[in-house]
Amino acid sequence: MRIRELLVSGVAATALLALASTGASAESKTDRAKKAIAAAQAKVDAAAKVGAAGDTPRMLADAESSLRDASLALSKGRENEAVADANHAADLADTALNVSQRNKQEDLAAKEGQVRMNAAAAAQAQAATAQAQQQAAVANTRADAATQAAQSAAADAAAARNAAAEAAAAPAPATTVVEQTETRSAPATTVTTTTAPKRVVHKRTVRHRVTHPSVVKKTTTITTQQ
Repeated sequence: MRIRELLVSGVAATALLALASTGASAESKTDRAKKAIAAAQAKVDAAAKVGAAGDTPRMLADAESSLRDASLALSKGRENEAVADANHAADLADTALNVSQRNKQEDLAAKEGQVRMNAAAAAQAQAATAQAQQQAAVANTRADAATQAAQSAAADAAAARNAAAEAAAAPAPATTVVEQTETRSAPATTVTTTTAPKRVVHKRTVRHRVTHPSVVKKTTTITTQQ
């Protein structure tokens, strides 16, 4: 709103200058010079209120210098010179005002561009954070699975050690040793002895049976514990 008001005041000042130039025949040179100086002063004030940036301060300084020259020329009765100096001051003020507004628009556009860049960077950072969190979750899941596998392997190894310890502590099974002993006996033999008495005419045969031991198998079972 301030810029619009300043623009309106600048347009009004320009209109005053135009009226002063077109109505020169109806007013004196002094009045025309005073109006030109007043219009230029209004433009300089408007440009100064908008703000100084870039070359604006230098142009405003030149416009104020021209206004002082215009006032000095008017005081010395050089109305035409005063009008010329006032018009030059007004031109400088218009240029300063335009430059200041352009600079403000460029600054605003730059700020908006920076805001968009910051928003894009924030979105990228958020996406990268989400991706990193997802990767961390996957890594944690894998780590949990590896931990469970390691625990299961450790449990299996402990069970195997316990089984081995129990097997080592258990008594050994009984060992049975079978011993066999054989005793062989020769077959029975019959011996025939014939005696002839000296004085007896008849002969008598005497048979002697010799018995030999037969084969006898003997089995002995011995059971031992280890």
